[in-house]
Amino acid sequence: MKNYLLNIICICLVIMGGLTTSCDSWLGKTDPSDFLTSDQVWNDNKMIEGVLAELYNDVATNGNLDNDANFSLIDDFMWCGLMNQDVESARNQMIAYSYNEFDYYDYKYIYKCNQAIESLASKSQLSDTDIALYTSEFRFLRAYAYFQMCIKKRGVPLITETQDYTPGMDVEELQKLRSSEAEIYNFVYDECMDIEESLAGNNRIINRSRANQWTALALASRSMLYAGSIAKYNAAMSNPIVSVEQTGVVGMTGESPNSYYLKAYNVAKRIIEDYANNTLQGIEEPSDDEFYNAVCSKDNNKEVLWSKDYNSSKFHLFSFANIAQSMNEDNDNGSDLCPTLQLVETYGKLMDKDTNGNYIAYENRADIFNDIKDVRLKGTCLVPEQEFKGAKLDIQAGVAIYNSDGSYTFQTGSEPASKYEGDGGTLVGRDGPLNRATYTNTGFNLRKFVDQGSGTSARGQGSYIWYVYFRMGEVYLNAAEAGMELGGEYAVHALKYANLVRQRAGLGADSWKLSDLTINNLLNERRRELALEDHRLWDMKRLRKAHLTWNGVQSPTTMLYSLYPYRVIGGPNNGKYIFERKIAPRFLAPRNFRVGNYYTAFRQDVLDKNPKLVQNPNI
Repeated sequence: MKNYLLNIICICLVIMGGLTTSCDSWLGKTDPSDFLTSDQVWNDNKMIEGVLAELYNDVATNGNLDNDANFSLIDDFMWCGLMNQDVESARNQMIAYSYNEFDYYDYKYIYKCNQAIESLASKSQLSDTDIALYTSEFRFLRAYAYFQMCIKKRGVPLITETQDYTPGMDVEELQKLRSSEAEIYNFVYDECMDIEESLAGNNRIINRSRANQWTALALASRSMLYAGSIAKYNAAMSNPIVSVEQTGVVGMTGESPNSYYLKAYNVAKRIIEDYANNTLQGIEEPSDDEFYNAVCSKDNNKEVLWSKDYNSSKFHLFSFANIAQSMNEDNDNGSDLCPTLQLVETYGKLMDKDTNGNYIAYENRADIFNDIKDVRLKGTCLVPEQEFKGAKLDIQAGVAIYNSDGSYTFQTGSEPASKYEGDGGTLVGRDGPLNRATYTNTGFNLRKFVDQGSGTSARGQGSYIWYVYFRMGEVYLNAAEAGMELGGEYAVHALKYANLVRQRAGLGADSWKLSDLTINNLLNERRRELALEDHRLWDMKRLRKAHLTWNGVQSPTTMLYSLYPYRVIGGPNNGKYIFERKIAPRFLAPRNFRVGNYYTAFRQDVLDKNPKLVQNPNI
């Protein structure tokens, strides 16, 4: 069986000409335990890269371009796709977050990494340079897996050698206690710093599909920022989260925040100063297109440090699932994830009413956005009348009929591109908003990671846009936050880093003063810069703001809001547009994040297999 699989793998990899994501799915159908112990594998570069391809393909994510639904679990994006009851109830009618939400506990993945590391050391006759590079990649993937387990479970058993059961042995020897949360974060940092020079051999790989020196440093910085903020903000809670069953497995109790912040700052600063392309892409001429390209375009990209890449042999259907209806190149699809009004207004306040509570009328639907200078809004979202893929987003909820007392009667419709009988003009836009599947329910559509290329929203072709794991925008903001927390001269440099991010957003070179450099402002800056890049939930968790913001009580922070344009019929503003902000009609239950949700529960089957594990608190 082993020789048969090896022959097939060799043929496949020789044909592919090396590591490409296109063979990931094939490798995923093969049990690595059938071939990882063979000397032949560890003496063939293509075979080793095939093993790596599988592990890269299986990197833990909390939402990606192959599975977009999880992005609608927080407050930046609403699920507007198919209305199957299981999806609708889990996203728009969720009573409370499950204690198992975003569960990840994958020691099979850890075992594969450990086995590869050991086999390269004991079996490979490749050059020292090749062995060092491959070993470092496996170590990076293992560190990233531990990081992902830690942000969900916190302290987990730290296993860095293969464990094999032999008949007759006491199984208790394989059962390990949880390491402390601090030990896991420190392990991730130490591993990354130890391997970063070896990973420089991957610095020139196109499309950043494999870990390189800067990827390792970026993970080191992120892990230290998380550790520092949890050490600080967990201790600041009125009732800090701790485990009474095993000290240290949650909460970073007794750890020094500044020691972690300093490491996060220094590593991020090093990337900024030493990375060959250390400018923020698009900063010279800020625009929504430049920001979109910095995140989404592979051509001459200077921004992205590590991505999940796609190509013609392995494409995704994210654009098919999220394209606005008027730009659709297929059918029965679109608008899965739609930006909420809350996200849109992080880029700038929209004036739908004056100080007296009267509607403000606009000549065009796009005019309400004219005062927003942040180019990231239209680089991330599509707003009414914004052009994308050769069409303008056509959002109109209905008409507002003027009454003699100055009030309005709103009339809506149930069909897109419908007409108002009173004057034959538009009643509902081609893109809605509508209270039905595949049309926006918020009044906005998504741009980020939606492919602007022709045919990319059709099922047969799909999209090759990458999904970004690490990029320079985050690195600058990591340095800014860590420097702000350290204070003094660090804060002065932190202000510079934050302002460079904001300069790229079109807000000017010195839009913030030192007094603006606060944790709340930086949290919102990360929300604007890194939307849909899997940061929002974890930022809210590490800063201990999630249970306060999403407290289960109906409010502007727990409900998802929309902004609907109406064409005015009659009165002094006839033919103009007014806007109504309201809770999105499909969204029925306030977000309810409980204290126990800061840590994902250990499943009962996991606890049964290892009685030495203690359950997380408040569950």
